[in-house]
Amino acid sequence: MGRIASLAVTPTVVLDAVSKRFGTVEALRQVSLEVSDGEVVTLLGPSGSGKTTLLRIVAGLEAPSAGVVKVEGGDPRAARASKRIALVPQSPALLPWRTVASNARLLLEVNRSANASDHPDPDQLLADVGLSEFRDALPHELSGGMQQRVGLVRAFAIGASILLLDEPFAALDEITRSEMRHLLARLCERIPTTVVFVTHSIAEAVFLSDRVAVMSPRPGEVLDIVDIDLPRPRRAVVEDDTRFFELERQVRHTLQQGFDRI
Repeated sequence: MGRIASLAVTPTVVLDAVSKRFGTVEALRQVSLEVSDGEVVTLLGPSGSGKTTLLRIVAGLEAPSAGVVKVEGGDPRAARASKRIALVPQSPALLPWRTVASNARLLLEVNRSANASDHPDPDQLLADVGLSEFRDALPHELSGGMQQRVGLVRAFAIGASILLLDEPFAALDEITRSEMRHLLARLCERIPTTVVFVTHSIAEAVFLSDRVAVMSPRPGEVLDIVDIDLPRPRRAVVEDDTRFFELERQVRHTLQQGFDRI
């Protein structure tokens, strides 16, 4: 079994010595990680380090070639089938013929067996992200940042206990991207959720996370786990703090160690 880096007593997500091959290509090698209930853990690494593959394995969309994966103590496919996992991709993938409000409720409609009264109210979530006045708009009438807000609302609205985010802000300009990470932090405070977040942005990782798993170039391995000891709730002002810059530097140096091994 591989080394497991964790703060968890009863982990929500367990990856133990997970490896993945696609034919002759080794994408992941011996990745071990635990994620606690309510924790935000970011997978940070260069392109091709297997971050998205690892996220898909947690989501039950890919099977590992070796190793053990547990989500809430069981098979990740069962967690996904029971809507305990919500996946937010790089593109919000809104249905173009449905309004903002209708897109926000889409997963609730698909999961008809769920008790919607147990879930966050999509209309309140739209208000929380500043989209109430656009609830009747169609996706093509929204900016990229606004579309991604609808994608976040749709994921939170289903009441999933685990939120997997695959570089959801990568296509946004820097100003909008900064706004979106602050918005995501506020949503996670209001609706406690276990989050696994994928990004290339060091600032994004440090701002959002409780811990950052720094990954090497392919084959992806966890080089180190950086604890982010910034106070919560997180607000934009924390990015001006000396400790924020120290943590950015620590993460950057760890990334460089991975390149130095090549």
